[in-house]
Amino acid sequence: MFRLREILDRITSFRLSDDTKARLIQFGRASESPLGFGIIAASGIMLLVVVHLLSGTDEPASTGFDETEMTETAASAEPDLLATGPVAPESLTDATPVAPIEKQYSLKRNETLIGLLLRADIPSVTAHRIVAELRDVTNLRRLQRGQEVRIKMTPEGDVTSLRMRDSFDAEAVVTATGGSFKADREAVSTITLTRLVEGEITDSLYLSAQRAGLPTTVIVELIRLMSFDVDFEREIRTGDKFQVYFERRYAPDFGDMQEGQLLQARLTLQRRELEANYFVDASGEGDYFDGAGKSTRKALMKTPLDVTVVTSSYGRRKHPVLGYTRMHKGVDFRARTGTPIMAAGDGVVERASRYGSYGNYIRIRHNGTYSTAYAHLSRYGKGVKAGSRVKQGQIIGYAGATGRVSAAHLHYEVMMGGKQVNPLTLDLPTGRELKGQDLQTFAAARTRLLADIAQIQTQHSLILTAGNAETGQTLPEAIGDIQGTDR
Repeated sequence: MFRLREILDRITSFRLSDDTKARLIQFGRASESPLGFGIIAASGIMLLVVVHLLSGTDEPASTGFDETEMTETAASAEPDLLATGPVAPESLTDATPVAPIEKQYSLKRNETLIGLLLRADIPSVTAHRIVAELRDVTNLRRLQRGQEVRIKMTPEGDVTSLRMRDSFDAEAVVTATGGSFKADREAVSTITLTRLVEGEITDSLYLSAQRAGLPTTVIVELIRLMSFDVDFEREIRTGDKFQVYFERRYAPDFGDMQEGQLLQARLTLQRRELEANYFVDASGEGDYFDGAGKSTRKALMKTPLDVTVVTSSYGRRKHPVLGYTRMHKGVDFRARTGTPIMAAGDGVVERASRYGSYGNYIRIRHNGTYSTAYAHLSRYGKGVKAGSRVKQGQIIGYAGATGRVSAAHLHYEVMMGGKQVNPLTLDLPTGRELKGQDLQTFAAARTRLLADIAQIQTQHSLILTAGNAETGQTLPEAIGDIQGTDR
């Protein structure tokens, strides 16, 4: 076997290959919670070292141990097992319990849970009893194609348990108890991590963030958050930078991730820098604030779409259908049919119906001053009708080409005091501003957040340095540096 001195000698002269370095960076970025990064990263590095040693990548492959010695050691350690060989099935007594066998099934297209259970050779009576119990702990109507169901059965075909993970952090569980079944919910163990993604905009924010590895759900939240201040059509330029720090939850038993709360977002534009920090105040209400403690939310979002291209601005223009010049009292955004449209602010729906040349139309009253309108929709959002209340960012409908139009798009209007105004140049009032103890608590929380981000940036740099042969730094030195940054 490898001697301790040989292992130490090889570690101190070890350099990461480009492929191994790339895998190490990927591992680090997926598990960079500042409080636990040092231990996790060091463990990952040492695992790679062991794999590297055993695979013999630095020298010709070698077993590294004496096979004769191993055989003699094994024989002396367990002589009875080697002498007797495998235990014959006949030697098992009738009293030996046989563990239930677990099988996994997935719902097929248009298949019900009853159908799945019957496909698993479960008697119809038993299947219906299980489903009857499950109805009390989960919504069976929401089950979709691909839903996994794990069933444990005895060799005789009796069901001992059924588990169905119907959300990221919980399972619906049915267990056999004394001739009947009982259903309950059990939490799925999760670990909260954080991730930092940084990048430079080369075309659009959406595409650049996607290439940098930012998950789609987080990109949508980033754009929605920044749309209060940014005109994505005119302000975003090549070379602008973004930085996003967010939580994610890992479920070890299932090996999957769920993206969580966006903690901080930063956009560095040519003329200004925007920052949004998530903070929960003393009342338990969470929102986003800039560095000075002012809410990043405004009364209205500038754009009610995730990705926007202005095809027709506010002002006089030649109408594409009628052919003559007239006043265009809104802004047209390019949008494929079915693109989700969001409410620009909290408010009450005044109208959600067909409205002449506007086609399918929604108008929302936000307060005594502002209203917004959305036209040419293909359909309305769930529950959106006259009199219903909507929240800022809520999907209220989907883009389309209804009414007098030449192509699918969204026509968006903002009314101030009943008169249409230009949505893109409107100076919108800001939301709340933190004061007193809330402001002090926020400032301290923001300082910790910035320190965490700086720490992660340093850790990324150290990982790169550890694998850079030109620096001459050995791997143990890099591991020590990383562990030294852990708090």
